[in-house]
Amino acid sequence: MATPFDATTKVLVDFGPDDWLRFLELPFTSCQVIDSDLATVSTEADRLIEVETATPYVAHIEFQSGHDGAAVPERLLRYNGIAVMKTRRATLSYAILLRPDADSPRLTGVLELRRPDSSVYLHFEYCVVRLWQLAAQTILAGGLATLPLALLSDLSGTTAEAVVKRMDERVRAEASENESEELWASTYLLSGLRFDAGESEALLGKVVAQMRESSTYQKILADGKAEGLVTGRLEGRLQEAQDTLVRIGSRRFGTPDTSIQGILERAALPRLHEWIDRVAEVESWEELLAA
Repeated sequence: MATPFDATTKVLVDFGPDDWLRFLELPFTSCQVIDSDLATVSTEADRLIEVETATPYVAHIEFQSGHDGAAVPERLLRYNGIAVMKTRRATLSYAILLRPDADSPRLTGVLELRRPDSSVYLHFEYCVVRLWQLAAQTILAGGLATLPLALLSDLSGTTAEAVVKRMDERVRAEASENESEELWASTYLLSGLRFDAGESEALLGKVVAQMRESSTYQKILADGKAEGLVTGRLEGRLQEAQDTLVRIGSRRFGTPDTSIQGILERAALPRLHEWIDRVAEVESWEELLAA
């Protein structure tokens, strides 16, 4: 499911694909982002980077922020196979989880498909990066293109304010004016995955005006996904949680009736997340909401 953060992460890969290869600790001599429109499945992988090195390959990066992490392994396999057919190169798939809510026990790094006798006929390996487990200092020492991830990383031993201060020092020293606008816009937008609107503006208020003029923001506007994100990202997160709960709940309990739907629409974000976590433990909409 597309999220308001898709355009932001894609722009960041376009900003500096070499920085992303360093972030993933992949070898390269040169690289370029290639068309990731895998139209044969009526969908689009997040980003494909064609890498030139002693043995050329393709790096496939898929960002995950929603609650459907359990579906990621099969999605990675589908994109990987089509990328191999399209590029005729070995393709390495990476799932970058932007927040803990995107995680799933199924994200082990291995997907095996089995015959009826339980023997494995397909073994697919991929890599999972959980941003909240990476030290902020590691990201702050990396490339400019991955710098906006710092506020989503492990902040133990530091503070969000200290992270922003260090980012500001790097951006001032290394980025052009246009690059600065792109980086701060991306940082502001991605911060909504961890902080509420008030906290984000307290941390990054000085960049709000810049953001409205940046190509990152304009791209999201063009995709029709920015409305409500800038003026109140909470609404977008509420809608995402409601949609996720209705989707997974409907599989177990059937489509919610009007009264249940009304309760879901009025619920606060923490309550929606609690219900999402409990869907597998109950047998009906009524039991879920009572819990």
